[in-house]
Amino acid sequence: MMRIWVSGIGISTAGVPDWEAARALIAGERAYEEAEYRYRAPEMLSGAERRRSPASVKLALDVAEQARAMSGIEGAELAAVFASMTGDGPIVARSLATLADNPHYMSPTDFHNSVHNAAVGYWAIAAGSRHGSTSLTAAEETFPAALLKAAMQAVSGAAPVLLCIYEVPFPSPLDVQLPIPSPFGGAMVLHGAEPPDAIAMLELSLQEGASAPDSPVNGFWTDKFDCIPSARIIPLVERIALLKSGLKSELRVGAVGSASLAVTVSR
Repeated sequence: MMRIWVSGIGISTAGVPDWEAARALIAGERAYEEAEYRYRAPEMLSGAERRRSPASVKLALDVAEQARAMSGIEGAELAAVFASMTGDGPIVARSLATLADNPHYMSPTDFHNSVHNAAVGYWAIAAGSRHGSTSLTAAEETFPAALLKAAMQAVSGAAPVLLCIYEVPFPSPLDVQLPIPSPFGGAMVLHGAEPPDAIAMLELSLQEGASAPDSPVNGFWTDKFDCIPSARIIPLVERIALLKSGLKSELRVGAVGSASLAVTVSR
């Protein structure tokens, strides 16, 4: 069993622009209202980088900066694990169309941003972090794999770890194979030792036999949870938001290989 602590959370999706809005929805303090998603230009990037950054980078850096700011830790002091099942769908679709129709006109900017580690690269450079950074994907189980990797790094390393998971929709016709209804991003700052401002403690354990992740408590998340791999973070942050001091809540966040990753949340 591994024990880690959370000091910051970030969330962004259609109708839920940040963690404070998500927390209010989870607590029943406001009703969910569907809204068109608007990407926000990352203020941590220079003007030229903001203009070049694709949708996946905007989304990832948005939630990453939310979690970092809530934790009160400077970006240069954080290691990072960024995870996405697909990377940047619009760039993939655009690049494939260009290669099929006129490969001599491939955009250098699209080529630069097409690699899976583009988002964590933008973040590490902008934050000035020289700690280890990882970009990973594990298909439908990307979130439990990323959480396990970030927890292991937090426990074994000297720096807290920024975990960031994100997904952007594919345009037509690629959306037929992977229909993602809206962008979704989530982030947490994790510690291997208890910080003074921890908001929750997580105990992680691998259990025999893969099993489906627990569903969200609130029904308004269902379409995102069912279709977006990064939205598998929702049941975990719900329990963090709802849990009262002195109590515990257990859940399964998904499969990691042939095992199941279980998390016990406490305050």
